[in-house]
Amino acid sequence: MASLPIAAQLYTLREIMPKDVMGTLAAVAELGYDGVEFAGLHNTPPTKLRAELDRLGLKVCSAHIALNLFETELERTIDTYQILGCSVLVVPWIGEHLRGDFAGLGATLNQIVEPVRAAGMRLAYHNHDFELRRQNNTTGLDILLETTDPAVNFELDCGWVHKAGHDPLAQMQALSGRLPLIHVKDVTADGDWAEVGYGAIDYRPIVAAAPGLGVEWLIVEQDTTHRPPLESIGMSIKWLRENT
Repeated sequence: MASLPIAAQLYTLREIMPKDVMGTLAAVAELGYDGVEFAGLHNTPPTKLRAELDRLGLKVCSAHIALNLFETELERTIDTYQILGCSVLVVPWIGEHLRGDFAGLGATLNQIVEPVRAAGMRLAYHNHDFELRRQNNTTGLDILLETTDPAVNFELDCGWVHKAGHDPLAQMQALSGRLPLIHVKDVTADGDWAEVGYGAIDYRPIVAAAPGLGVEWLIVEQDTTHRPPLESIGMSIKWLRENT
């Protein structure tokens, strides 16, 4: 059984969350998840969310925050997620116009990290596949690792690492000590998203190695599902509980 707590990335539930935020959170707790990673609050006051999360026994391990909100609404963003007891604020994605200058992105992250740290939280960057494409014998992720303050952490999306043709465990080892979060996301042989344990990625060694590399949370995410999303994340946590 996985020794680390397991959270659900609520982006997977984006079609049902806006219709019933509290009911969706209750369903996540009922499936046995220890926490959640937010991807938007769906116009719900953070104080109301915090009360319900506490009632359900769910922790907020992290939240995905658009880069422009860090740049234009940093104080309000910090205040909101402090109310939720959030540990890590994550830059989840960057537009194509930023992908040619990862050193410049690193400088931007270095400017954001200090106020986040001063508020008692951490800043992390979440990858897709484009950060792992080779550019002059390096990758965007390598550049970010080299150019950012050690206080800037990473949230490694193992599914996107696999899609980019890299080994998730080797990439985790490269980020050791700056990797509080990993996205546990499976991929079929033909490149489709799958429930954890039902694709091509062997998560047993990944989960076993995670605590020794500084990982604090396993976060289940599935970008698209072919069954109701709550059923999919239920299958994923069941497999993790029974097989790792």
